[in-house]
Amino acid sequence: MNGLGRPSVRAVVYTRKSSEEGLDQEFNSLDAQYEACTAYIASQRHEGWKLVKQRFDDGGVSGGTMDRPALKALLAEVDKGLVDMIVVYKIDRLTRSLSDFARLIERLEQAGCSFVSVTQSFNTSSSMGRLTLNVLLSFAQFEREVTAERIRDKIAASKKKGMWMGGTVPWGYQVHSDPKVQSLETHPQNAPDIQRVFDLYERVGCLSKLKREVDQLWPNRSYSRGRLHNILRNPIYIGKVRHKSDVYEGLHEAIIAQDQFDRVQQQMQLKSVIKRGTHHSRGPSAFLVGKVFDETGDRLTPSKTRKNGRSIRYYYSNRLTITGADPTGWRLRADMLEEALQDMVKQRLGGTLQRMQIAPLMKPHEVATALQVIDTLDIMQTLGLIAHVDLSEAVLIIKLNHEALINHLGINPDDLDHDYLSFEKPVTFQRRSNGTKMVWATYKSEPNHALIRAIVRSHTWVEKLKAGKSVSDITASEGISEGRLWKRIRLAFLSPKLVTAILDGTTGQELTIKKLSAKDTPSIGRPSMQSSSVKFPVNQD
Repeated sequence: MNGLGRPSVRAVVYTRKSSEEGLDQEFNSLDAQYEACTAYIASQRHEGWKLVKQRFDDGGVSGGTMDRPALKALLAEVDKGLVDMIVVYKIDRLTRSLSDFARLIERLEQAGCSFVSVTQSFNTSSSMGRLTLNVLLSFAQFEREVTAERIRDKIAASKKKGMWMGGTVPWGYQVHSDPKVQSLETHPQNAPDIQRVFDLYERVGCLSKLKREVDQLWPNRSYSRGRLHNILRNPIYIGKVRHKSDVYEGLHEAIIAQDQFDRVQQQMQLKSVIKRGTHHSRGPSAFLVGKVFDETGDRLTPSKTRKNGRSIRYYYSNRLTITGADPTGWRLRADMLEEALQDMVKQRLGGTLQRMQIAPLMKPHEVATALQVIDTLDIMQTLGLIAHVDLSEAVLIIKLNHEALINHLGINPDDLDHDYLSFEKPVTFQRRSNGTKMVWATYKSEPNHALIRAIVRSHTWVEKLKAGKSVSDITASEGISEGRLWKRIRLAFLSPKLVTAILDGTTGQELTIKKLSAKDTPSIGRPSMQSSSVKFPVNQD
């Protein structure tokens, strides 16, 4: 009770500001609200109002949430029965949500507490005041929702244009040095680290192993598996901006190439959904990773599993990792596919080189050297010459990598005819009963590589003789007898049509070097060679 016989009303001031802008000023918005509220409490002294000097200020906190430090502290005092009246500058300082307001009113009523707005003529101690308050809160919530919609629309429109809309700056980037440019730019020190993280994941194929590698590389930094996962999944690193489920081209520079990003996504997807007992195939055993596609454009993913204690590798359509079963999906034995492609590539290169198609300006001795290189290539090196494979029920479309060909075969880039880098091979596949697995059945018969090499050597000897080299010099350098040279050199004068058939592998394996070198073979033009300076005839088509 006060001196006038009225009960004392313990009044507390609550203030809030949504943003932190201006809070560092000597007299800010919170101070202005507090001053107005204390003045109102002083005007109600005759009603027994008494100011509780403890301040409850929430600076930089939205009114759309009840999770505010000062508000929580204030409500704790209310629950203890230490507050009779809450005084605010405007009702939206307390809350902007009708649902939050309903819960707040219920809580205040239980504690015997009310509140009043000093700029709006009502208080919750009367039914009319509560009605007016509900109306005002409805408008406050409407305004908040409209503002939020405008902000969301603005963010969506800006991201469609590739702009950076703020937030935590991704590792590897920094805010653009020009404040007028709403974008990111690569960080000169950290951008190479991102490239290294992607390279490491491609090598180890596991987030736990990646974390251990990262911890060793950067011991002063702390990167959890979750953060590394988010980095590997973030399209920001390929120059794009994500908004919800949509991805747009960004204004910033990419750090990671698109093909590498796609490979990492497939690795991660496979790792997350692969069945127990099945292991991802990585490293040098997956020679065709990222190169084989089915007729739908779906990439074939490498995998391996154990069956009867034996490890078996496969390539299968990526959609099978999601759907589990798809009758249109492919699942091929990796060893069969790789061996068949190895043979096809070697056949193609040998044939086009001999016909002077893939590199028309190569000299005969250069062709011979290239063919020897092709013959010595192992499966990894041969499949490394492949850039792309399109798979269908009846045909394989294979595209060779021109840079790899130049490096391995010593072909001059200007001599390479790109029209012969792509070729088709008819194939046969046999579907199994479950409709999801496919096995390699047959592919086109291979040519007689020994015969092809002998033909190439014969052309080389002819070129040496035409250049003035003696027969004795050739036999000495080649380590063969003169009689054997005269027999084998006949292969340089085979019919062009027969040579083409030999290169294509359509003559069969029964046509051998011995048969074609025979003196009575009608398909050979038999030149008279009395001296090293003899002029040899040139075959015409």
